[in-house]
Amino acid sequence: MRVVVVALRAAALAVAIWALVSRAGCAFVTRTCLGSNLFSYFTIHSAFLLVLAVLLAVLHTASGRREPGWLTGLRALSTTYTVVSGTVFAVLLANAELFGHLFLVPLSSKVLHFVLPVYAVLDLLLAPGRNRLRWATTWVATVFPALWAVYTLVRGRMVHWYPYFFLDPDLVGGYRAVGTYALGLSMYILAVAFVTVAATRLPAVPARSTGSARGRARRRRDSPGAPPGGPGAGPRAARGRSPGARGADGRCADGRDTGPRNGSIGWGR
Repeated sequence: MRVVVVALRAAALAVAIWALVSRAGCAFVTRTCLGSNLFSYFTIHSAFLLVLAVLLAVLHTASGRREPGWLTGLRALSTTYTVVSGTVFAVLLANAELFGHLFLVPLSSKVLHFVLPVYAVLDLLLAPGRNRLRWATTWVATVFPALWAVYTLVRGRMVHWYPYFFLDPDLVGGYRAVGTYALGLSMYILAVAFVTVAATRLPAVPARSTGSARGRARRRRDSPGAPPGGPGAGPRAARGRSPGARGADGRCADGRDTGPRNGSIGWGR
C-alpha cells in the first residue's frame, strides 16, 4: 500500500511541476506575459502550496514515518485553495461572454485548474495516515487569501493591473463592489475549508493491513497482560519457571497456591 501511495504522489508531483513550468513559459520563454503578473495569480500560489504539501507527504510516506498533524493541515489548506481556484475559474470560463472576457486555456492551465483539485481531494480522502483536524483550521484557511487580497489590491493600484476582473475597482464600479466580491469569496473559502476539515475527520484508510491470523495471534500473545507463553501455553510455560516463581494465575510452578500479593488480582480471578 505504501509503495502505491508513494508512486501516485510522485506522479502527481511531477505533473504539477510540469504544469507550473509550462505555465511560466509565457514569462521566460515566449515573453508574452510578465513574470510578476503571472505569479500574482491565486492559482499559481495554491499550486505551489500543493506541490510543497505533496513533496513532504512523499518523503514521510517513503520513510515509513507517521504523518504529523501539521502536514495533514498543510494538505487540507492546499486542497481548499486548489478547489477554490478551480471552481472560480470554471465559473469565469462558463460565463466568459457575460463578463466580456476571452479565456485561452492551454493544457497546463487545465491541469492547474481542474486536474490538481481533483487529485488533491482524492489524496486527502483515500491516502492513509491523515490526522483529524480541529474545526479551528477552518478559520486558518482564510489567512492566506486575506493577505493575498491585500497584496493584489495594493499592487494593482500601483501597476494598474489585476489578475481577476472582480478585484479591479475600475471595472466593477468601485471598491464597494470589490468588497462585495471579496466577501462572497471569503464565505466560499470558509465553506470549502469546513468541508475539507470535515473530510479529515471521517474514518481514515488504515495505514497497514491487520495481517494474517498468525500475526494477530502473535500480537495478542505479546500484548501487555497476556499470560506468559500465550493462550494455551499453560504447563509448557510453567516448566521454564523456577519452583518458587509465580505465574499470572497466582500459583507457583510446583502447584502451590500462594494467592495474590500486595492486593493484586491474579489472572482469571
